Amino acid sequence: MKILVVEDDPMIAQSVNDILGLLDHNVVGVAESGEEAISICNEKEPELALLDIQIAGDIDGVDLAEIIRDQFDIPFIFTTAFADKTTIERAKAMGPFGYLVKPYGIKEVNAAIEVAKSAFDRLKEAEKSNQNLSKIIDNSLFLKVDNKLIKVKIEDILYIEAKGDYALFKTKAKGYIVHATIKKIEEKLSDYNFQKVHRSFIVNLAKIIDIEESNLLIEDKVIPISRANKEALINRLNLL
Repeated sequence: MKILVVEDDPMIAQSVNDILGLLDHNVVGVAESGEEAISICNEKEPELALLDIQIAGDIDGVDLAEIIRDQFDIPFIFTTAFADKTTIERAKAMGPFGYLVKPYGIKEVNAAIEVAKSAFDRLKEAEKSNQNLSKIIDNSLFLKVDNKLIKVKIEDILYIEAKGDYALFKTKAKGYIVHATIKKIEEKLSDYNFQKVHRSFIVNLAKIIDIEESNLLIEDKVIPISRANKEALINRLNLL
């Protein structure tokens, strides 16, 4: 990966540079200040940044992280000798993809980079997949299926079932597989007659035939109800 190192201690910076070289990464720049780091980001377009929190200049590593996050959209890992609660809380608020406490070695750096890259890739994939749910227009939802936008009436949806990174939108006539997360679908349908009843299922309340203990029935589909979601389901029903 093309990596930016932000570190104002020359000896530590050289050590990190050597470690990254042994891991076959490309250090595109070593910055001692936030201002220098921003300049390197503009010129070299790094894919990841290792940010020391205590650095020279008018902005520290936490402030720099906010700029890198908002302007350059790359993952960053904090590196610091200070692991006090206040520092950690400030760092956590920036949404880092890793946190290395000095002193650290090649194993720790390698693990942090691998975890950061994996987490960032998953985040970008989730953002991309969630775009497959188009706007709700005229009480219909447009689903992106095989590069086509298919209009489905919301009232016709029986239930939505999570299938890994995909979701099945089931109507009486057909099922549609969409690359989207259950969480995003739940947000999209929050103003409609839908309820999450299990980590893998969102159901159309109007389509429920009966409920028995830890299951409910829609058409001929038996859908599990988790204990965590049962109370919310019961509260949505019109009980006599």
